[in-house]
Amino acid sequence: MAAKAKDYRIWFQSHRLAWGLILIVIFSILRFIQTASWRQWFGSSDFQESLPFALFLLFWFIVISIGLIVGGIVRWTGTSWRELGWKSTGLPKAIGMGLLGFVLLYVNVIAWSMLKGNAEPPETFVPSLTRLLLAAFFAFGLPAWTEENLFRGYLQPLLAGKMNIWLAVVVQAAIFSAAHLGYSSHLTEFGSAFTAGLILGWLRGRESSLVAPFIAHGLFWMMGAFMVIPT
Repeated sequence: MAAKAKDYRIWFQSHRLAWGLILIVIFSILRFIQTASWRQWFGSSDFQESLPFALFLLFWFIVISIGLIVGGIVRWTGTSWRELGWKSTGLPKAIGMGLLGFVLLYVNVIAWSMLKGNAEPPETFVPSLTRLLLAAFFAFGLPAWTEENLFRGYLQPLLAGKMNIWLAVVVQAAIFSAAHLGYSSHLTEFGSAFTAGLILGWLRGRESSLVAPFIAHGLFWMMGAFMVIPT
């Protein structure tokens, strides 16, 4: 059994790009199931201040964030956290770039919403501490953690090894947008995902660090704590 596991790891390590694309397909399917079950079980895509909802998020954190990233990338391919872009050097600058990235992501989604014809601002409010904590766990533990490690941490450097870095940013952004199939339903949503992928890929490529895009991505999703998310 140990010998077979070692053989599998050898294949993963020698076919990293192919395995990355397979992981993206798996991730897209899991996210579709997660989104559908969220709406089915809790009646909307909004955050629910309940123990069942907290356990729901914890389950998907274990399956997607730990399973795909720790298991599928770090363990099976032997990719180190440093290779993925987790570096402590230049941390203050990375945090600053992450804040800038958050602003750019927010402007991006507003611009695409206007193109879609939805110019009405969402209803906002001051969230409870429970809602804020649930939103933070979801934002940084699921979309930001999984997508930044998978797309910008793992896929983008592999693409950059085969092409110009900026072309690699564009290609990963296109794949990132396509991976929203089943999650997004309108053409403008795919466009918004593509330009978001460009922004996050630029942050990763500019600093060679995953800290900035992770902060930007997490803060963007945290905004869901302060507004009513439609069904």
